[in-house]
Amino acid sequence: MPKTSEDFALFNVRLPAGTVERIHRYRDYLNETQPGIEASASTAARMLLFRALEQVEAEMGIPNKVSRSKGDLVHRKKP
Repeated sequence: MPKTSEDFALFNVRLPAGTVERIHRYRDYLNETQPGIEASASTAARMLLFRALEQVEAEMGIPNKVSRSKGDLVHRKKP
């Protein structure tokens, strides 16, 4: 089942300008290497956050119970 906006929570953070630039570079990398994804900076940040959380949880010994698909990471606009 596709995710809707109700399935997401808005979470604001303040980031140093250099970090925002790094997120934009990752967004550009995604768009170059995965044609059709049309990632935004927020999509890139969300993907990076999920990857980091999975790594940290693995280090903490927390089992990964959540199965994610690319559709969970990319919040698509309604047509």
